[in-house]
Amino acid sequence: MIIYCRLVPDRIRSRSPWIEQLATNEAPRPLDADVTTDVVVVGAGIAGVATAFFVLRNTANRVLLIERDRVGRGATGHNAGQLTTYFERPLSDLVDSCGFDQAIAAQRAVDGAWDLLDVMVAESGAQARIDRFVGHMGMFSLNHLQIHLRNSLLRERGGLRPPSCVVSEDADFLDEIPTEYSALYSVVPQSRVRELLGTTDDRYCAVLSDDGGCTNGALLIEQVLRFLQSRYQDRFRFVDHTPVRRIELDAKTAVIHAGEHRVTTSRVVMCTNGFVDHVVKNLVGSDIGAQMHHRVSGTVGYMAGFVEDAVRDAGAISYIRNAIIGQATPYVYVTRRPFGWPQGAATLTCIGGPEISLDDHATYTPDSDFPVEVIKEIDNDIRPIVDSTRAKGLAYDYAWHGLMAYTESRVRLIGFEPRNPLLMYNLGCNGVGFMPSIYGGYRIARLLCGESLEPSIFDPP
Repeated sequence: MIIYCRLVPDRIRSRSPWIEQLATNEAPRPLDADVTTDVVVVGAGIAGVATAFFVLRNTANRVLLIERDRVGRGATGHNAGQLTTYFERPLSDLVDSCGFDQAIAAQRAVDGAWDLLDVMVAESGAQARIDRFVGHMGMFSLNHLQIHLRNSLLRERGGLRPPSCVVSEDADFLDEIPTEYSALYSVVPQSRVRELLGTTDDRYCAVLSDDGGCTNGALLIEQVLRFLQSRYQDRFRFVDHTPVRRIELDAKTAVIHAGEHRVTTSRVVMCTNGFVDHVVKNLVGSDIGAQMHHRVSGTVGYMAGFVEDAVRDAGAISYIRNAIIGQATPYVYVTRRPFGWPQGAATLTCIGGPEISLDDHATYTPDSDFPVEVIKEIDNDIRPIVDSTRAKGLAYDYAWHGLMAYTESRVRLIGFEPRNPLLMYNLGCNGVGFMPSIYGGYRIARLLCGESLEPSIFDPP
């Protein structure tokens, strides 16, 4: 039975469309005894499942995947479902702080996650729908354009394909665009900008377009996990409802206190979102900073969705709201995709953008109520930008929120803990974590194969 989210005086029940598509009749499978294995992966979201997939595929290691709740019910099941390969920091900023070679290598690696995703889907036989398309981003200032065109120029110099860009002939900064970028954009009528962005807000006068996609990531990893359990019965085990409480690192082994039992392992890979209460104790060296493995900076992103009977093409559009990139106001976005609806074929439209920051001691659960004031903000302030055809005040069929865990650098941490290499990380959503998580799993597997990789911006400090 479908229960619609209505505006009510005190509360709105949080309801993710992705979680609803998951299997609900699977019995809990907590760790029931002490165990010894080669690699322990902590966290069964996209990062943990991708890490387990590539480690099992590319090595002979035995793998235990530990989840404190249920698979896919964390950030992977409470996001916008978009697939992107950009960083939360401009590529030009990464070049300035990390150097050209490392920044371009990192961008090339994350771009390659599309191929890694294809490998996961093809080999696992996952049936979750994945839509690929060209996504668009709306810009309205010279600052926006210069930063993104510089990113494109750096990509081109590094041998990477730059995104396409159009600028309205009505843009008041058209004559101020530096000539070095002239080959990276074309001038079009304002009507073309409107068409690409699907908005009547003529403040937006430039569009950046690049490869994108969307999927129900929680459903995808649930299906990949079933494959791993079947394909690697002799080397893989998955447990849930098993919180990790303490990790003790010696010179050659790690002991994990998980639930009521102990796990002895040669490596442990943290694939959590950071907001967990485990303790890491390094018995053979200096203390490992807590900020590396938990209590990272957290932001909660809010989304609402509605279902239309008509079937529309899948797509995603974002709209910058700051005049200067890097200012505090988050961008907003809309994602559309075909959707399985009891009444038949339909389209789910997701709108998002509002965020709140959590302090180090905040308690967050994705099932907590959705704030009424946020649904009003989405309907009053964001809906007119992203979908002016939808009437104000209509009920939303879904309203949900998810945690985005930010590392200090806003770059994913992938690799060995410098103070004790028994501990590894594939950690840090940074707002756009799905595709980097997949690359992270692949990189972890390469490290466990003994490959000597070049220094990277992903290396834990």
